[in-house]
Amino acid sequence: MANYNYTRPKDQTTGNGDVLGDEGRGALRACVKVTIYGRPETRRYSDQEARERVENCYASPERLNSVVWEEFPGPSRDKDRNCYLEKTFNVVDIFNALDKFDSMSYVEKYPKGEPGSEKTKLLIDKRRADIEKELKEATCNPDKRHRYSLSVAQRRVRDCYAGNFLSDGKIELPSVNRDKYNIEDICKTVDRLDRCNPETYSYKEREAYMEISSNRADLQKKYEEAVASTGTLHKYERKEDAVKCLQACYHKKHCCVSRHSVFPCEICKHPEYPSLEVYCIFKLHDALRRHDKDMRGLHKYPDHGPGSDKLKNLIDEHRADLSKEYEKFLKSDKSKLSAREYSRSEAERCVRDCFAGSFYGDVDIFPTKKDESGMPSIFQTFDIFDIKQSLDYFDTQKPFEKYPESGHITDNRKKEVEAMRADIEQDYKVATTKCDTEHGSGFIIGDHFILTNKHVIQTYLDKEDSYEIHISNASIGELSCKVAHCDPEKDLALLYCQDLNSQQRSICPLQLSIQPLLPGMQIFSFGYPLSHTGKTALLVTGNVSGSKETLSGHLMAVLNCSLISGNSGSPVVSWINNQLKVVGMATQKHFKEILTPEERIVIERIRESMQTCTIQVSDEAVDYFTLSKRPSFDSDSYQISIQLLTLKLYDALETHSQFNLSNALPVKFVVEFIKNFTTEYTGEFKEELEILCQEYDVCN
Repeated sequence: MANYNYTRPKDQTTGNGDVLGDEGRGALRACVKVTIYGRPETRRYSDQEARERVENCYASPERLNSVVWEEFPGPSRDKDRNCYLEKTFNVVDIFNALDKFDSMSYVEKYPKGEPGSEKTKLLIDKRRADIEKELKEATCNPDKRHRYSLSVAQRRVRDCYAGNFLSDGKIELPSVNRDKYNIEDICKTVDRLDRCNPETYSYKEREAYMEISSNRADLQKKYEEAVASTGTLHKYERKEDAVKCLQACYHKKHCCVSRHSVFPCEICKHPEYPSLEVYCIFKLHDALRRHDKDMRGLHKYPDHGPGSDKLKNLIDEHRADLSKEYEKFLKSDKSKLSAREYSRSEAERCVRDCFAGSFYGDVDIFPTKKDESGMPSIFQTFDIFDIKQSLDYFDTQKPFEKYPESGHITDNRKKEVEAMRADIEQDYKVATTKCDTEHGSGFIIGDHFILTNKHVIQTYLDKEDSYEIHISNASIGELSCKVAHCDPEKDLALLYCQDLNSQQRSICPLQLSIQPLLPGMQIFSFGYPLSHTGKTALLVTGNVSGSKETLSGHLMAVLNCSLISGNSGSPVVSWINNQLKVVGMATQKHFKEILTPEERIVIERIRESMQTCTIQVSDEAVDYFTLSKRPSFDSDSYQISIQLLTLKLYDALETHSQFNLSNALPVKFVVEFIKNFTTEYTGEFKEELEILCQEYDVCN
């Protein structure tokens, strides 16, 4: 490390009025403002309150149920204390969750860093290319396009993605609370499902649905009319009428509609009789889709038809690969944990690939398909245009929309959603806005190290998660830094800044000298008092008045120098053999307490009370202090204002003391602090500190 000196020119004398000279003024570049940035304390929400705030940002919050519970879990049980620990969340947690849900993908197109992910990515690209090729051929010759059963068509869509669809039903795997699964878990799940479900679909009842297609078409027409209108055109005030309308859309053999199948609509409550339940066309349409979806059972193989043989072979190949892996697992030494571990998503996908049908609760793969047959999707056929349309839909679909594309959402509900989002965003801006809570001074002693007082950064030390330390001046701008070491007794703190690089910035670090601070000795100090808003440190001059002993036993120099709050951590420098060196560090201004212990307790109580209430000055108070108006008023209404004034006056006595004397820590204690710490330090730039310690031995 280069050895920098601030040298006084030979022709400069102390009587020419320039105590620093051009060389000495370079030391200002090595003095920094040490600022503590913090964020205001914000309200904490219970898990239930946090969930409600996020859910109210969407017009259909029921879709969020599972993911919101994962983001804001309820109380956890503490076994040691035999109690439940309540978790709380702030607006930052809520905002981040909202941002996460808004940007979440409905389904992951490619795998993320899983074993064999590159191979899977290539396979997905090939499947999509095959769909594009078939689509091009079908566009040229629509009459020759292939028709596929539901199971074949939806499998082609699913195989173009690596992950599960967000709204898919959960597959019951062994030990559902585990994070990892092995091949044994997967094979046992497949075997259990094989025993519970038939092998293929049955289309024998398809023709029966032709008789009731007109009923389904009529319900669909009413729904489309309601969507196009600003209100609900079709309502049922008797539950029996709504159920009867829905039952007419199903064959008696497959009808699973009951009184519990249709739910009243909260939005469409009767204006004159709010307690009267109303069943609107939107609720009937939801029930129709729900029952159509429930009719899709889980089957090992697809029914015969275009593409069914290919899908059957694909299922058999996948099952064969799993069986081969399972046999290898059984022969291996399980204690060595040699088997591959699957995440829950991977394990579920392996199980799904063993079947042609849908699991209970699975998402509708063809939500945008226009139904002209009047039959449930289980009895319909699909072509390459339907498959491509589904891919385009899920490639851009978000799982959670502010307002769903379909459904009964009123203008009032939209306003409520926008109001909640605006409220959260405003609270988030306030909670994340950094504010300068307090500052002091410091000075650079190496390429990456800065010295200051411990009490300057005490707020940060008390709550590191809520505060940041920054250093700044005209040369370096503003940089973030960390705490390397502190000494409470000497009130010293050593900071390090990875981005400082003082040599590259042409900043000469200040040198330390153990020259004693003797009475009458002329000194200078550079710092950032509270009243100073400039980027370059201010110079103050003075003399050493004497010394005093501290409670911890070491001597402090007493300076007759104009140092106030904000100067803490400033270097006290002097010309030593025509070189400007640091001989001390400003620590504390002399202050005489004028209050009794009991009065100080009252002051602290006032301070605490002011932090829990809003300080407001009434209009009457403003009028009273206006010369043109002097109305009579009740003195009780000004209590808060008087308390605030009391605190300000008391704090002013500390920051603007009538004494011009300050304490300074002699540099010999600073050198001891650095040397003792360097022997134990194992962090960044240790060599830099070791070189500094060697230079102190040579120079002093």
